[in-house]
Amino acid sequence: MSIDARCQEQRSAADRMFMDFKYTRPGSKEQLQALATLSFLIGMWADFLTAEEKRMDQVLALKAGNS
Repeated sequence: MSIDARCQEQRSAADRMFMDFKYTRPGSKEQLQALATLSFLIGMWADFLTAEEKRMDQVLALKAGNS
């Protein structure tokens, strides 16, 4: 999955998270859930980018081996 596709997939969750955080009282259930969602999405991005880095390293190694 491309970075663009991943962003599009998570856009509705990000919009909902933003609205819940901005327009509810501090410390509310909605704000806590928004923060939990943000933490989860950051973890997903970390995993995704780590995998992408490994994939790109493999591509570069293949290109270097073919040169």
